[in-house]
Amino acid sequence: MGCTCENNKEEENIEIKKPSNEIQIYKLDPILLNNLITLQSHVRGVISRKKFNELKQKENQISRTSFSNNNENKYSIFEEEEITESDINYLFSNYPPLNDGIETEIKPTVYIDNGDLYYGEWDISGNKHGRGIQLWADRSKYIGYWINNKANKKGKLIHKDGDIYDGEWLDDKAEGYGVYSHIDGTKYEGYWKDDRQEGKGKEVWPDGNSYEGDYVGGNKQGIGKFIWSDGSVYEGEFMNNNIEGKGKYIWPDKRIYQGTWKNNQMDGKGKFTWPDGRMYEGGYKNDKKDGYGVFKWPNGQEYRGYWKNGKQEGEGEFFYPKTNERKKYIWEKGKMIV
Repeated sequence: MGCTCENNKEEENIEIKKPSNEIQIYKLDPILLNNLITLQSHVRGVISRKKFNELKQKENQISRTSFSNNNENKYSIFEEEEITESDINYLFSNYPPLNDGIETEIKPTVYIDNGDLYYGEWDISGNKHGRGIQLWADRSKYIGYWINNKANKKGKLIHKDGDIYDGEWLDDKAEGYGVYSHIDGTKYEGYWKDDRQEGKGKEVWPDGNSYEGDYVGGNKQGIGKFIWSDGSVYEGEFMNNNIEGKGKYIWPDKRIYQGTWKNNQMDGKGKFTWPDGRMYEGGYKNDKKDGYGVFKWPNGQEYRGYWKNGKQEGEGEFFYPKTNERKKYIWEKGKMIV
């Protein structure tokens, strides 16, 4: 469920050339897009890693010699097998009886297969049903409800590497609301469907970055808000974990871009403003000004014309506020040639 944030993107420096008869020459400061990202949310399948599908045991696979009908043995366990009294206390403290009309019986710890262990409730047909604890040979552990040998309703899965999913289940898969906590401090809180993030959720990383918004099929998709630890903020559309569609990006120094994005880059129509009053509105491609656009200075001067690869290209017109004149010129790679 990690995120790799790239902070090395930079728009090429652009010099806005003006005719030599102007008294003052203006230059644009570099537009340092140092916080654009390639979002990577590699959410591991909660249950596919845990091998739940390998745990569908038939009645004849259960060692009935470990059963006891004596209620005094209802909490009988083997501490060395790592289903502990603490686990059992947690189970019965946090999960009330299902009370679904199915008769169940609590039995002591039993070996199932390949070194896996189960402690808890069974129905009269020998299926895990009700409250129970499953411990796999790889030391992953599930504590919660079972229905017909499958994790259902609510439960906590503790993976061998320390990752924890605590939430709702449907037939051995995370479904509904749940919290997935990684041992490195990464956490996702929100909704799941078929073992993947689906719907509204919030993800935080140990470095202070966070995302809150929509998920589809385990990916950030729809409307969301990503906040970086340096104070940068993007709010808008995502597609397959990428910034894509319409959105607004605010830098820590208050520069703002609002417009369309493609694959984490400014692409299409947009408006870029600077704290000192400068403004560009027009086309972008691959993070650079491209197509027709208008650049305005705080003193009222304007450039209206075409751009390519971040530089003036083709015909463009300057407006001089002091004389109220408009003059057209031809540009090539940011230089006036006519």
